[in-house]
Amino acid sequence: MKFSEFFNIWVNENYYKFGVDIGKKGDFYTNVSVGYLFGACLANYFLKLLKNGEISSSCKVVEIGANSGEMLADFAQGIFTLEPEILKNLEFIIIEPHKNLRKKQLETFAKRFGDDIKIKHYKNLDKYAFDEIFVISNELLDAFNCEVIDGQNMLFVDSDLKFHWQKADQNLLALAKKFGITKGEISTSYAKFAVQLTNAAKKVRFLSFDYGEFEPKNEFSLRVFKNHQVFSLFEISNLASYFKKSDLTYSLCFKQVEYAFSEAGFEMLKFKKQNEALVCDFGVDEILSLVLEKGSKQAYENAAKQAKFLLSPEFLGEKFKFIEFLKS
Repeated sequence: MKFSEFFNIWVNENYYKFGVDIGKKGDFYTNVSVGYLFGACLANYFLKLLKNGEISSSCKVVEIGANSGEMLADFAQGIFTLEPEILKNLEFIIIEPHKNLRKKQLETFAKRFGDDIKIKHYKNLDKYAFDEIFVISNELLDAFNCEVIDGQNMLFVDSDLKFHWQKADQNLLALAKKFGITKGEISTSYAKFAVQLTNAAKKVRFLSFDYGEFEPKNEFSLRVFKNHQVFSLFEISNLASYFKKSDLTYSLCFKQVEYAFSEAGFEMLKFKKQNEALVCDFGVDEILSLVLEKGSKQAYENAAKQAKFLLSPEFLGEKFKFIEFLKS
């Protein structure tokens, strides 16, 4: 089978489908596992856009790739803390195809808010037409399947989980040439997703945080996370012990993402390192100041510790990038 099929079976049909523990008890850390601060920053950014008239008061908040729903819950809590009067008019939506994850997300909101804040679920973006949506995501795009190329060849996987290379099809090679990719991962899934987004609403603002760089690095980045250990996919001798049971991911070439979205009618507004975006656009310092003013010493120390993980280059600050698109 093509590597993209193998990737889907591992990641989307199994590992993520059943809801994974993220953070200390899981296989890896990400922004959401650090704590509430990340979601509060997203809420602060939403309020800035609302105040500036860049989004309307009827804009719906949508998360894609929500897992347990904690990020959207942190977002809702942030709105309640910063501008509670607008909360009653906000509509929260999660795009979630998996029944068991929808159940987890409902449980998260019930535990956090009781009946005060509701979420709506849609299985996919198709067949719905909203006026305006504000879409947030974290490590969504690296869950899209990819092919792997090396020169003129592409990667295949046998039924016994052994890799081999065959001549790549011309369409894939043409796409790789367009982006300047001679070695590494290339996804053909971004284009379909961007079209679905553009058809979902008259106005769409899409925000995403993920690993990667804008330009291709022309190296293999496929890696497996298991119990906070990381392994190169090609260095694992017994793949069966990891298959479907651990996180398989790769670093994005955001140039591919930008091209897919621009072809679907989006304009790329921002592309930045995460720490730069959180400081300059999302107002992480404003959130910290508010915690210092209103909260306890312990609350501030906790928030400052979260900020360190989100901002420091040795943690997530520069490994993650922020990208934002607008279709209006």
